[in-house]
Amino acid sequence: MGQVFDVQYLLGLVIAFFTSWQVKTLLGLIVLDVLLGVAAALRAGRFDFGRLAEFYRSNVLPYLLGYLAFYVAVGFVIPAASLGELGEPVNEVTVTVAWTALVGSLLKSILGNFTLLYRAE
Repeated sequence: MGQVFDVQYLLGLVIAFFTSWQVKTLLGLIVLDVLLGVAAALRAGRFDFGRLAEFYRSNVLPYLLGYLAFYVAVGFVIPAASLGELGEPVNEVTVTVAWTALVGSLLKSILGNFTLLYRAE
């Protein structure tokens, strides 16, 4: 009938997710993006707490929750044991591709905020 839902396995995936260097990198990039965005808005005289809250609602939470959902889904959809010795590398590559897309998006935003902050007037 298949594998029974394993709560301990799911908990292990979630803990591995939040302790991974990839998530720490994403959080660091998000903090950098926020700080540069706030600094650029202050420089332009357009800072608004409402926009900051909207940024968290529309970018930060979806990035982290979406990546978490993808990370956990890959762990269940492609269990490492089902592919033998290829299972773990396939999972790692799949998750790394998603992580790279998020990092690229954040770097684009960081570059945009940096440009706004340090552009010549």
